[in-house]
Amino acid sequence: MKILIKNGIIKGKPRNLLIDNQIIAYIGTNNPNCEQEIDASGLHILPGIIDPHTHIRDLKQTDKETWTTASRSALKGGTTMVFDMPNTRPPTVNLEYLNMKREVAKSALINYKFNVAATAQNLPELIDLLETKPSDVAALKLFLAGSNSNEFVDEPEILKRIFDISLTYDLPLIVHTEMQKCVEAYSAQIQTPTIINHNFMRHRECSIKGTELMLKLAQEIGNKLYLAHISTAEELDLILQKKSKCRVYCEITPHHLLINEQILEKAGNYGKVNPPLRELYDNQRIMLGISDSTVDTIGTDHAPHTLSEKNQDYKLAPSGFPGLETSARLLLNEVNKGSFSLERFAELTSEKSAEIFNIQNRGKLSEGYFADLMIVDMTKTWTVRSNEFETKAKYTPYEGMSGTGDVVMTFVNGQLKYHSEKGIS
Repeated sequence: MKILIKNGIIKGKPRNLLIDNQIIAYIGTNNPNCEQEIDASGLHILPGIIDPHTHIRDLKQTDKETWTTASRSALKGGTTMVFDMPNTRPPTVNLEYLNMKREVAKSALINYKFNVAATAQNLPELIDLLETKPSDVAALKLFLAGSNSNEFVDEPEILKRIFDISLTYDLPLIVHTEMQKCVEAYSAQIQTPTIINHNFMRHRECSIKGTELMLKLAQEIGNKLYLAHISTAEELDLILQKKSKCRVYCEITPHHLLINEQILEKAGNYGKVNPPLRELYDNQRIMLGISDSTVDTIGTDHAPHTLSEKNQDYKLAPSGFPGLETSARLLLNEVNKGSFSLERFAELTSEKSAEIFNIQNRGKLSEGYFADLMIVDMTKTWTVRSNEFETKAKYTPYEGMSGTGDVVMTFVNGQLKYHSEKGIS
């Protein structure tokens, strides 16, 4: 079926975009033949978001999220592809468990890939998995500290072996850089912890030291290093210094960009996340990182939990909150405020992810590319209400926040999957 999206704004100019089955067949001012027309006058057409950092859950955690609910959440937020992180139950540490995840992911309404864990125990099994040349594996994932249910690695020789595997199989290595022993040392200083202590207990030093070590190894070994959810000003400075010396890429999240520990007085455990929400000057340095190109991508770190879990005492409440439905809104609001351009938004949320993870023919509005795209109304106002979320995780630290700029349509592989007035199909 041929769909013509008419009069949409692409890179500042009114353009018509023809979708022929799954593919963008034409972008220009002509009016090619079609079976369906969609008037996008006054609206902006952008590539759909490629989110390299999501926790979809499912398997033994369907109470938290399923591929169906996560997909619906993604579509509402303009996301057309997600990479699922490996710290599921069971964790994605071998081919058997990857195949289990592949099976449940068939219910997805969006495109997807998987990140596979590298641990101290699974390296032979990891190599066996990678020898199958899996096209649906985007990257390896390494944790330097515990964060809910993952295995962490801190032995120098194991770390080097993991970096070598990343290089050998030409897969980016995604790293959570907080260091476990450092976290334990700071946590031991607080006798009766609450959410207000979270930033101290998972101290900025723990992230900075881990990032410094990862950059050193990447420079030595030469693999692609993708530093996830960078949260501190010091890490941005370190990454900027090493950009020309190794293949390093910097991911940030909307929450480390836009909110900080001050919100915890109101949000409580709903704002508990690892790495923690930091300080105002970290927000400011991360925003500068968008301007000076230190920042390469924005991932949501969508991490749903049940409301009952988050309402437990601080020590029992898991870290993480949903992000797929709020990310685009928050970032488009920043575009409206002049923080960065709509073109930079597209680079950060789609184009650069496709480039780093070698996603062919996605991430751009270009003839011959898959028609994964979103249409946004930069004048549409919104208020965050978690009870309206599609995700199972009905909570957020952004509760009640308002702004302007929202997704009104999402196309996946040429099909209109979300319409703000008609819902999800």
